Amino acid sequence: CVTGLSIRHVGERLQRSNETISKYFRRVLDAVSSGTFYNHYVKLPDIGAPIPDYIRNNPKLFPFLQHILGALDGTHINCFTSAADRHASRDRK
Repeated sequence: CVTGLSIRHVGERLQRSNETISKYFRRVLDAVSSGTFYNHYVKLPDIGAPIPDYIRNNPKLFPFLQHILGALDGTHINCFTSAADRHASRDRK
């Protein structure tokens, strides 16, 4: 879920079964990731795209984000490193 809650918690909050929450979550996920929706609404940045002004003009952002390629939209992707590489990413967000 966008909220980070489990299906069980969302089901409890909305007073629906886990099966119902899972079924409709899957339907929304399929709709959003379908070719029609994705190709129309998702715009990946071009390698030559300029850095947006709200990043370039903000001294809290630009020094850290000047060499990134991507979106600054609150997206969070859970990932896990291998045991051999874990030391390099310890205590980093």
